[in-house]
Amino acid sequence: MGLAAGAVAALMAGVPAEAQKAPRGPALPPVVVQPAEPTARPPAAQSTRTGNAPRRTVRRAPPAAIATPVAARPSVDSDNVSQTRDGVDGYVAHGTAAGAKVATPLLQLPRSVSTITRQEMADRDVESVREAMQYTAGVGTYFREGQFTRDYGYVRGFQGLQFVDGLRLNVNNYGLEPYGFERVDVLKGPAASLYGQGSPGGLWDLTSKRPTDHAFGEALVRFGVRNTVEGAFDVGGPVTPDQSLLYRVVGLGKMGDGQIDFTSNQRAFIAPSFTWRISEDTTLTILAAYQYDPKLTVLQPLPYVGTIVPGANGQFISRSTFLGEPGYHDTSIKQARVGYEFKHRLNDVFSFQQNFYYQNIDIDLKEVMSSASSSTTTNRLAYHQTFKIDMYQIDNRLKADFAMGPLWHHVVFGTDYSAVTAEQGTGTGAATALNLYTPVYGQPFVNSPTITSLRYQDQRQAGAYVQDRVEFDRLNVLLGVRYDQLEQDQKTRALNVATGVFSNPAWTFQPDHGMTYNGGLIYNFENGVAPYASYSQTFTPTFGTDFFGRPFVPVTGDQKEFGIKYIPPGFDILMSAAVFDITQYNVQTRDLAHPGFSVQTSSVESQGGEVELKTTHLYGFNISAAYTYLDAKVIATNTPGGLGKRPVGIPMNAASLWTTYRFGGGGWLAGLTLGGGVRWVGDQAVDALNTLAVPSFTLYDLTARYDLGERFPTLEKWDVALNVKNLLDTRYVGSCDDALNCYYGPGRNITGTLRARW
Repeated sequence: MGLAAGAVAALMAGVPAEAQKAPRGPALPPVVVQPAEPTARPPAAQSTRTGNAPRRTVRRAPPAAIATPVAARPSVDSDNVSQTRDGVDGYVAHGTAAGAKVATPLLQLPRSVSTITRQEMADRDVESVREAMQYTAGVGTYFREGQFTRDYGYVRGFQGLQFVDGLRLNVNNYGLEPYGFERVDVLKGPAASLYGQGSPGGLWDLTSKRPTDHAFGEALVRFGVRNTVEGAFDVGGPVTPDQSLLYRVVGLGKMGDGQIDFTSNQRAFIAPSFTWRISEDTTLTILAAYQYDPKLTVLQPLPYVGTIVPGANGQFISRSTFLGEPGYHDTSIKQARVGYEFKHRLNDVFSFQQNFYYQNIDIDLKEVMSSASSSTTTNRLAYHQTFKIDMYQIDNRLKADFAMGPLWHHVVFGTDYSAVTAEQGTGTGAATALNLYTPVYGQPFVNSPTITSLRYQDQRQAGAYVQDRVEFDRLNVLLGVRYDQLEQDQKTRALNVATGVFSNPAWTFQPDHGMTYNGGLIYNFENGVAPYASYSQTFTPTFGTDFFGRPFVPVTGDQKEFGIKYIPPGFDILMSAAVFDITQYNVQTRDLAHPGFSVQTSSVESQGGEVELKTTHLYGFNISAAYTYLDAKVIATNTPGGLGKRPVGIPMNAASLWTTYRFGGGGWLAGLTLGGGVRWVGDQAVDALNTLAVPSFTLYDLTARYDLGERFPTLEKWDVALNVKNLLDTRYVGSCDDALNCYYGPGRNITGTLRARW
């Protein structure tokens, strides 16, 4: 905390950033595909670049409207074949493609976007995407902790959606290996006018590591206290002397024990990519990844009594208690995806980009799982489930940059299409109850239950959108509209046990469509202050019918947001603050008059504010600090007594601070980086009537890294690091679904890393 205080004091003093030697840090060499642009180039023109050859003369320079950038900061032009160092090195990203689908400087985008850079992820040694977002304002990552199956995350009170390279791939946010990504961009609030159906809270977009112009390599080995051993590598560079063909390969493998008895943490990951510069105006990048998690841990829900308050015996249930059967514990997931990014510059005004991905998810689950808990025991069922999911998605964008009098337009015309087919097989069998305090395993259960239900879903979505960002002097205005059509087919085949034949009912078909809008404006003052206001909408189609056979209407929502961003001239610092009001309509609740059916009578409002600070190399400090105030409440419901209550699992307050300090000068401290963080999460509701609460908790993290080359010239390519998460081994519950389903968070975890770069 003292290190952070010193950095903040230096910032408030208004002294220019120290011109010290930049640390090598965990980020890799520059991943640009052409020489850096002169720093005097007008920043606004950065977003007009769409090709990869030397830039042509633009017909008209856009207004020089944005604040003066840090002299040596990298380009935000992510329209290049590869990512630039913006969003890779340091903690401050100056531009993003989230919120506009094309590279846009943050001070010209009237939306709230937070970026977790590759260096910040490496400094904190994140093991999952949800861990990467733990220090981000407005994001809650403690929902259903304790397993790596999925990356749950709540953004501004609503479950967010996961995207990869601008395309939504994982229908259920299945966990992806963070080592394969350069950055994570969190777009807050509805984004349907660009991305189609979605969440009113927002989304996070993962940017894959790309090929580079410069040859480089990284290899590491990591050891942990839970018998963890992990190895990883990241290599790339040009294949041909003229740099027309580039490559990159990222790989990782790990094994170790889980926090819960009889569980393990294993993963194999490989991600090759290739870029072909077909001409000075045309490039094609192939991106692929394969991930295999052979030993996953399913959710381990425990009752409120025994986790948050002591049980009747005065004891707490152990965090390591396993609710399944060691002899029937076999759950795995295989994820494979392949796609491409095609870019072609037509002329100085128009450019075209097409993104495509295909993803396959294959899950096999064989578990004895908790079904309903009491204060001392949990009832269990034996499950055998299979999931097979195929996803196709393509996005086409035509971008135009042109002047009309004093106005400079950045227009994006787009169409996209996605198709998702899913098959879920389920079989259940009886299993013996388990004592939560003195579990005895090996009791009778149905081994490998026969699959008796096959559920099929087929979803097709097509959308068309247009968005225009207009620059007028220092004012930027953003306007967008999108139309979506969606079709869903579903049927469930049931096994006739007597005949051994599955039924084959007709498909249930349901179409939906929606029009969504967004708009905003942001003004850039010379001193780096940029206030903004925005409005955006969302919609989510809802499959099924009510008791009377009427199809459900889409869940809709909108957000009003006001905020301010500040990048002080001469500093690599980003400060931002925002207030927002999100309302979600047509939410499903139980039909109290017809059990087993649902009605759409609920609405939820989420009002709040966020403050975030990020710095890069400010007198040796990197800082990521955030505070969130979130007043979420139910504003319409058919649940007696539920009106005005807080939604389950949404804390009203949360704060975090992470900072590192690198020692400069000579002596033994040169090359040493020390850091740490604190995460505080306020109390949250356990049940719909708010009669019980999950208490607040505070967690501490530490890191230390030493660049061996600073002291030993023969080891200049080597560094060692130590990371400790949940330093005090605090026992805490991250969230509850209700009074019978609460989830422990992970205990203390210590890892040591030896890394070489060349």
